[in-house]
Amino acid sequence: MPGNAVLAAATAAALRTRGTATAAAPGTRGTATSGGAVQRAPDPAKVAAAATQATQATADAQLLRTIQLLPPLPGSFAIAGAVLRAAAQAGVPIGLDAAGNAATTAHLFAGKVPDVALVVAGVHGSEQSGVEVAERLLVQLRTMQPHFTVVVVPRLFPANVASRAAWEEKLATTQSGIAVVKYQQLRNAANDPGRATPGEMDPNRQFPDLGKDLDLTKPLDAKGRVVEPSNIALMALIEAFKPSRIVSVHAIKDLGQAGIFADPHPSTAAAGDPQAQAADALALTMAKEADRLGVNTRGNRRGTAWTSLYPGQDKALSAKQMAVEAARGRSLGQWAPSRGMTVVTVEVAEQHRSGSAVADPGRAAELEAEATVIREIFLGPPPPAPAPVPAAPGAATPAVQPSAVQRSAVQPGAVQRLLVRGAGAAGNDAAAWLVERLRR
Repeated sequence: MPGNAVLAAATAAALRTRGTATAAAPGTRGTATSGGAVQRAPDPAKVAAAATQATQATADAQLLRTIQLLPPLPGSFAIAGAVLRAAAQAGVPIGLDAAGNAATTAHLFAGKVPDVALVVAGVHGSEQSGVEVAERLLVQLRTMQPHFTVVVVPRLFPANVASRAAWEEKLATTQSGIAVVKYQQLRNAANDPGRATPGEMDPNRQFPDLGKDLDLTKPLDAKGRVVEPSNIALMALIEAFKPSRIVSVHAIKDLGQAGIFADPHPSTAAAGDPQAQAADALALTMAKEADRLGVNTRGNRRGTAWTSLYPGQDKALSAKQMAVEAARGRSLGQWAPSRGMTVVTVEVAEQHRSGSAVADPGRAAELEAEATVIREIFLGPPPPAPAPVPAAPGAATPAVQPSAVQRSAVQPGAVQRLLVRGAGAAGNDAAAWLVERLRR
């Protein structure tokens, strides 16, 4: 029907509508912070550019959030909702980098419940196996509805991921069937290409201090350094969707430390912290299922005991190491739990993809199994809650914490303006009807 085509054009226009004020401020390109150094007086132009990127990323993330909240539409208008949901699954750009390119792309899948889980990979562009796990998860989610509503960011730093992919492809033209140890030697000799943006600090050490929001007018991390656009986009998504749980998919070079780990872990959190206990139980359940499927989870076993503690993070044994790590900046696994979110870190054994230059015939099955564990357990229905323990006579009743859904405060103003602009560009009454429906 012609009307359906008009509706599709209108909804696509709403998704494409992006502010024109996202170009970098003059003089910002090429002004990178020194790797890991504290920048006490960041370049004002770079701060201004980051603030503009934060504004754009916030509007884009809120638009994606509105797609999640879009109610069922009646009759012929249902095509509009279908187009928006399909576009959200295919991926929506969130924010722009200094060159005007998409900072990152997020994919939204409606679950059986509105509570949101976030899946992130490509934090370090060199960790190609983690990116492949997220890509395989996207394929699974297109045919199998998860319990949680899911936002997937498969390549948080797309330029870094592309840089490493190019290096891997070039390696495959000159090497094939090599042992993992040979791959490691070549990777190390090349200085682990793609791990971080040239001239910038570790991308997983760019978050605000514990319990703090990102200041959109001055997007600086806990060390006073300007946050990169991709991490600004990630925090905009977190603010818009307020996920109750996050899984960050990485890859680890030490094959003996691969596994699935909890942040915070009970041994590093306050005694009896329920969030730490929940993260521990979730990570261990995932690790044991991954192990059953043949995935390397050696980092989850210390002798015969299972643990969700990240290797080297036992504060009783490595306080100095943990102090050094904290001095580098706040990680996602530190910052997000301080704001009430359970974080699980997946560390795939080594960085190579399936089909790479490495002789690893079981790689595809291993990475598929990692994706399956995330979908079935991390994104699956939680286990039944234990029966509440009766309070002792005279004891205070513990405060009930709001769920992530209850905490979510939709801020429709900016989103409605985006949709109004999209409707105006398309010039049709059906799109305007959508906007009016959202206002109710």
